[in-house]
Amino acid sequence: MTIRPFILLLTSGFLLMLGYGLSNILLPVRMQNDGVSMNNIGLVLSMLSVGFLLGAYYSRMLLQRVGHIRIFAMCGSLTSVAILLSGLYPEPLMLACMRIITGFCIVCTNATLDSWLSHSATEKNRGRILSINQMMIMTALFSGQFLLNVAPIDDITLFVICGILFSLSITPIVISKQRGPQIEDSQTMSFMTVFKLSPLGVVSCFYCGVLYAALINMLPIFASNNGITGLDLSIFMGTAISGAIVLQFPIAYLSDHFDRRKVMLFMVATLIVLSLLVPFLISEDMFKLTLLAVALITGLVACLYPMSMSETFDKVLKEQILSAMSSLLLIYALGSILGPYLASMVMENFGNNALFGFMNIVAITLLLFISIRMKLRKALPLDEQESFIMQTPSGVVSELDPRTQYAEAQFETNPEVEVAISLARKNPSAAVNMVKALVLRDPKNASNLAAALSTIEAIDISKLYAAITSAAPQMSIHIAEALTNASPEQAEQLVDWITSEYPDQFTNIVVAIANNMPDDGINVMEQAAENMAEDYPSELLEMTKEYMTNLSDSLDAMRPIDRMAAVSENTATELYNRLTDVAPDQSAELAFTVSDSLPESSGNVAEAYVQNLIDSEQVVTADTIDNIEYAANNYINHIVESIPEHAVEIASTFVDSFPEMASDMLEILQDSDDIKDSELTTSIDKKPL
Repeated sequence: MTIRPFILLLTSGFLLMLGYGLSNILLPVRMQNDGVSMNNIGLVLSMLSVGFLLGAYYSRMLLQRVGHIRIFAMCGSLTSVAILLSGLYPEPLMLACMRIITGFCIVCTNATLDSWLSHSATEKNRGRILSINQMMIMTALFSGQFLLNVAPIDDITLFVICGILFSLSITPIVISKQRGPQIEDSQTMSFMTVFKLSPLGVVSCFYCGVLYAALINMLPIFASNNGITGLDLSIFMGTAISGAIVLQFPIAYLSDHFDRRKVMLFMVATLIVLSLLVPFLISEDMFKLTLLAVALITGLVACLYPMSMSETFDKVLKEQILSAMSSLLLIYALGSILGPYLASMVMENFGNNALFGFMNIVAITLLLFISIRMKLRKALPLDEQESFIMQTPSGVVSELDPRTQYAEAQFETNPEVEVAISLARKNPSAAVNMVKALVLRDPKNASNLAAALSTIEAIDISKLYAAITSAAPQMSIHIAEALTNASPEQAEQLVDWITSEYPDQFTNIVVAIANNMPDDGINVMEQAAENMAEDYPSELLEMTKEYMTNLSDSLDAMRPIDRMAAVSENTATELYNRLTDVAPDQSAELAFTVSDSLPESSGNVAEAYVQNLIDSEQVVTADTIDNIEYAANNYINHIVESIPEHAVEIASTFVDSFPEMASDMLEILQDSDDIKDSELTTSIDKKPL
């Protein structure tokens, strides 16, 4: 059921990556067969990553300007031309230029598929779709290795087969009924910013590029020079790629259950040992053990990429993950440009088996860097580590990654929505009536239709809401959320109308709107309070409690670093101050409500409440002092009963401003069974209660 809507898209991706897998083994073997020098082979193969880098940088911009189908068709065609020209004119310069084009086009097509899948996925299934897409890519690359045996290496037939596969990949996506989504601009994060946040994530990502590109590109040369040809060569390379698939599952378990840096240290150490063994195993004709060792090496190197991402994501906010992913992708590309060429130079000067010597030297330096970082920074608690997600460096900043912030589509386009929007541009009233009739027939479509029409400037959002909720009153909250999600600039108008027309249920609706607009939630609450403070004081407290409870629940669900950045205490204090300005007579009740719902904010709220007491009694008389003392004692008594763990801190806040109340505060605290004497003693040492 998850795959069915995307079968044509995945089919296009599979055909493209099948041809790409064949080209990756065909070119190095053909160049070796033609007597091209090792250095030139490495240089040509490195050019793929130059195209990879350009594609990663420009693909999103091209998708915005040209569109998904056209970009995929263009890239499929260009890749076909590139591989055919490589077969017709197998000169190093031509091969290098065509390799750049291939790298650029592969990244653009992967970006096309990923963004298309991201747009069609939901928050619940996008992780599953990401896994399916990654498995499709790796399976196609694996299968492509075996097409090498269809025809002789020195013939043009294999190049033609690659061209056919690239050309065929265009067909399924072109005939798909799905439309490519609109692409929005994305923010970028500088390399230096990412490095400051996570030096280990950046460095290990760069090393992964060097190691993985060197291994995958030069491994066919290594195998051929050791007498592994024909079907054995396909098995050899297929096994290496399968290792990159299979090993992600145990590494994911280790990453999520142990300190990630220790897991990375273990991975690199194992990589070093295995790289030392491979030349020995192949010299002793232990083919099966060599296959196992190569599969493990490739798998360990491939897993460094998602490990680097997880390590970096531990340190960035959720809304920054896509920007950080983009920077990591470029860093990986830089490493992958160097890898094949450096490896070829080492192999040219020190022999074929020096490939794994090169791997060892690079891995040892990474091992040292991981050890240094482990000494310089303490490990995060396991429950604060970001989860490991299976990823391959396909040139995509993947919005399918479940760790990224999910941006729900404003509305889903369907025939009914298209007709409603078309009619609304000509006759808004008729469109509203038509939508009302549609909702009566199918209430489940109410939110989608409401969101679609709200984007039309001529539509009055209040009348639209009234019409649709009259047809589907049980959907009133969902409709309000959909309207403000699609047209946040009209939220104030909607809140004004709801608080005046829905006195029996506006509390839940306003809170739903405020929760749906986290950046403007306090503004929504303040506006609603202005309309209800005088006539509905108890509802104001109920609304405040519900909003703060939802805020507390959302904080509990956040990643630790996002929770720290949210600064919930400041949010609570700002809400309290705004609502108190609107309803000063309810200052104490609002302070109680906010503090009870979010106890960690109680100290800040108490400070704001004390300031309100001072501001409200500008002229100091005996009566005002009595009023302040009464209010303070009443406040502390409430805190002692509801959140005693914060009572001492709040009492100290009062004593700072009103020292003469110290004895009363101390008496109230001492009478409480929930407050330990040790807490009072500590507080007295710090502040004279």
